[in-house]
Amino acid sequence: MASTNEDQAVKFPPLFSKKFNITNIKQDILKWDKDWEAAIASLTAADVHKEISYLLDDSFLTPDDLKSLHLDLRIIQEGAARSLRKILRGGRFNTIWLLLGASEQRRHILQGLEKASEAPSTLLGQDNRALCPDVTVSNFLSEGGKGFIGFLTRFLEVFDSSDPAFLPNSWWEQASDLPNSWWKQTSNDASRQRPEGTKMVFEVATIYRNKFIGGFSLAHQTSCSILRDIIHRSGGMKDVLNIVDNTGAHFAHSLAQAKTTLRDKPLVRCENCTKTSEDIGEGVRFMVCSTCKTKLKFQVHYCSQSCQKEDWPVHKKACGKKEVSKGLSGTKDDDLWQFSGGQMGPIADMMRNIPTNQDGTVDIANVGVGPCKGQRSPAAERQAGMLEADKEADYFLFTASDVPVRFVIDDPGAKMVFRINRRTIMTQTADSGLEPMAEYMLKHMSGFPGLSRDIIFKQLCAEYGNNTTRKVVEWERKSRERGVSTGTAIGSLSKDFMKVFGHTFSK
Repeated sequence: MASTNEDQAVKFPPLFSKKFNITNIKQDILKWDKDWEAAIASLTAADVHKEISYLLDDSFLTPDDLKSLHLDLRIIQEGAARSLRKILRGGRFNTIWLLLGASEQRRHILQGLEKASEAPSTLLGQDNRALCPDVTVSNFLSEGGKGFIGFLTRFLEVFDSSDPAFLPNSWWEQASDLPNSWWKQTSNDASRQRPEGTKMVFEVATIYRNKFIGGFSLAHQTSCSILRDIIHRSGGMKDVLNIVDNTGAHFAHSLAQAKTTLRDKPLVRCENCTKTSEDIGEGVRFMVCSTCKTKLKFQVHYCSQSCQKEDWPVHKKACGKKEVSKGLSGTKDDDLWQFSGGQMGPIADMMRNIPTNQDGTVDIANVGVGPCKGQRSPAAERQAGMLEADKEADYFLFTASDVPVRFVIDDPGAKMVFRINRRTIMTQTADSGLEPMAEYMLKHMSGFPGLSRDIIFKQLCAEYGNNTTRKVVEWERKSRERGVSTGTAIGSLSKDFMKVFGHTFSK
């Protein structure tokens, strides 16, 4: 092997793609990727290294060849790193990517994998995928697309901190210690015997693994596909760009981060006891009602025969006749199943319990306090009682002489965001909501006759704990650092909130 120019002329015959009968990418790219993910899941590092060693041994390379390969890798990585720094600067790309739907994210990733597999610098072609168990669509789509952003970020970190820049992967690195024992096991196979020294073979394979990763990361591959859609507002990019371009950067970023907490698939719960497999423990296998499955192609799940029997008086009314379930939280029959769990969970729980109008909209006045999941302080309990009695009031503040001041927000967007935060903190469904709510009231009510920052802080500490002042002051400081134009997070989010979700609320 005289120089790296032979990369374009020398191509090894298919190894893993032939062994696993991988679908032709030009015929069905989705099936091609599914085949590869199954193959990667079944392979060990030893399997990969053994197959490569059949074709490549130390005699194939000279020290100069190895030096040229390292140089070629660095050139590819430098190009990828240079492009990625431009793309990722400022966070706009990350926000757009995370707001994209899963099908659009998958399309871009597959285009990148296809281009990387066809790149002239890849000696093994698509078989390089067997060297890259961390470069899979499922990994990149994890957490709503965070897996892809995390991968690109790690690539840059490794490139900036090491030379050679080999992206670490414990699975692949196992192979460096495996070949010698394998050669001993196959010493009777004369046709497959190789020298003991296989360090150079592993190093070359590692170089081509990282060439493939560099080619995939290069802006001319995956990122370029995304940028084309951004420029032309094509594919599924139009709706995403409408949000990014017509709302504040902080709102779009927050919405993108919230999206990463959405569930990829609905939960399975027992229709009777409502427990999930996580609640019950490993080994549980849910049963389904056979009648509903056969007659309606509809699944009603039970964790045991005893639970199915106990639920029978309720289920028998619709069994085999109508697709009826209890719509348990997080299940496929829950309209908000994607939002159950994570930071969106409290909001989803709130929305489930709010009455809707005939047109499906929600009256903001109906976003009440809700039952507390813990124990409120006496001051907070007093606040909750007054708010439940007066649906139009958003909060009650008290003067130094304990005279109530009715706080009502006129702006519908701010009112809705405020009430979501109010319900979250007062039901104690999450340790959030207090700071933006307090910041907004301090901004608008500190100068009201009979009120001041100190008086409002004293009340909030009595309602939510003595550390309230410290938490809110720190929140205000961060708001100033973020450059919140209106002076409050709720005020900043209100217009953006109504642009995106306003159609779901009646004023």
